[in-house]
Amino acid sequence: MQKIFIHADDFGNSLHISECICKCLDIGALNSTSIIVNSDKLDESLKLIKGRKIRKVLHLNIAEGKAISNQNFQYLTDKNCHFFRSWQRVVFEYYCISNKDKKELIKKEIKKEFKNQILLYCEKLQTKDINIDSHQHYHVIPFMTDILIELKDEININILNIRVTKERFFWAIGSFGDLKNYIGVNFLVHFLLNFLANKMIKKFNKLGIKYNDAFIGVLFSGDITFKAIQKGLEKVEDADTIEILLHPGYLSSQEKAQFKNDQFKRFYISKNRNKEMSVLLSEELKKLIDERIFL
Repeated sequence: MQKIFIHADDFGNSLHISECICKCLDIGALNSTSIIVNSDKLDESLKLIKGRKIRKVLHLNIAEGKAISNQNFQYLTDKNCHFFRSWQRVVFEYYCISNKDKKELIKKEIKKEFKNQILLYCEKLQTKDINIDSHQHYHVIPFMTDILIELKDEININILNIRVTKERFFWAIGSFGDLKNYIGVNFLVHFLLNFLANKMIKKFNKLGIKYNDAFIGVLFSGDITFKAIQKGLEKVEDADTIEILLHPGYLSSQEKAQFKNDQFKRFYISKNRNKEMSVLLSEELKKLIDERIFL
């Protein structure tokens, strides 16, 4: 039986982002979302989905915002306990320039923050069953994948699924603008995440950790279209579990004025987020999914 998860990241990152995601759940095709727990809007956001039928996932976050671990990290955060190291920087510093002691420090701090975010998620949602992914896919970095494997055995949780970002290549040129996904950054990220996903799959198969069979949302990340979803699904007819990732939540005008991190603000105010919400609310997407077994 095929499962298709129409998924939105970033729930809880702001109240309006959470409200947008709930709208897509109530009147759109959405049935799954990832929850950021290191947000001051977490409790307000969780009230919005209380009682609603939706698959919930922990969105591990060491990319932005404030660490929830009650300590000043030497590596992971700045003096105000805010995350500031990019995915690329973490990879470079861990694998290319760090000595053994520095690597142990980096891994120790990330493991502590991951553990505390997992425990907070379980406390807030009153569960020991957990699906896991991460903000900007940090968890696919091999040593962070290993951290999750270690935590699985160290704390009393039942990991239902860990996101694997293995996306089969497809062509979905609906406009001239779509070409940028095949000649720009998204194509390189698609290649890199597939490479790392294959490493994850080998580890997960060996340990019996469950993961999604197929993923759609890297090639067209940040600007996914109905045509991209349609063409992506055509490539995964044989998959049992499919995750389709969108980002329909955006900042309100008031939140935009208050949001301090300019690096991330441009993503949260992008007009493409409105476009992705429109895709989720469209009748054509509902019809496409209804033609399959939709859970």
